[in-house]
Amino acid sequence: MDSYKGYKEALESGLLDELYPSSSSSSDSGSSGSGGEEQYDRGSEAVALAAEASGIPMATSIAASEENKSVGEYMNNAVVAAPGLDRAVPVSQGGNVVINGEPSNQTFSVLKVLSGHTDSAKAQAASLGGTVLNVARIDASVYFDTATVNFYMPGVTAGQNIQVYQYDYTNGQWTSVAVAEIREDHVVVDMTSLGVLAFIEVPAE
Repeated sequence: MDSYKGYKEALESGLLDELYPSSSSSSDSGSSGSGGEEQYDRGSEAVALAAEASGIPMATSIAASEENKSVGEYMNNAVVAAPGLDRAVPVSQGGNVVINGEPSNQTFSVLKVLSGHTDSAKAQAASLGGTVLNVARIDASVYFDTATVNFYMPGVTAGQNIQVYQYDYTNGQWTSVAVAEIREDHVVVDMTSLGVLAFIEVPAE
C-alpha cells in the first residue's frame, strides 16, 4: 500500500524523528471559571505553536498530545515508542481491515498503552523465552465477530516467529491471538475483539 511505503521511507530516512520529535509533555484538560473551555499546559501549547510555525496545524499537535503521541505517530496512526521498551518495533495500521470475512475501508486505531501493560507483556514474553517487539491498544468504531488486521511493522521478516497476545482485563492474563500471516514488514492478525495487543518474538521451535 502507498501509505505503508511512504511511512516506511520516512522511518528509514529518519524524517519522522527530524520533523516530529517525541515530546514528554502532555496536555491537561480542565474547565475555566467562566466558559468551561479546555485548558492546555503552557509546554504543550508552546510545542503546538512551534509546530504550527513549521506548517503543522496546531489542532494536529494538540490531538497528538492528547493521545500522548508525537505528531508523526499521530499522523501515521502508529506507535513508535512504548513505555519501558528500549527498542520497540514501530507498529501502524493503514486500513482495509477485513470485517467478518468482507473487505472494508475500516482503519483500526493504534494507540499508546500504560507502562503497566508493557511490564505485564514483558513478563509474558519472559515466560515464553521471547522478546516484546511492541505493545499497543487497538480501537475502532465498528462491531465485528472477526477482523483480519494488517499491521505494518518495519523490519519484520517472513522467517520471524512472532506471536500476538491480547490482554484480558477480567483475569489479568494474556490470551493468544491467531496470526494469519507474517511477511516482510507486516504482521496480519485475526482479532475477535478490540483491546491491548502485545507483539512478541519467540525463538523458533
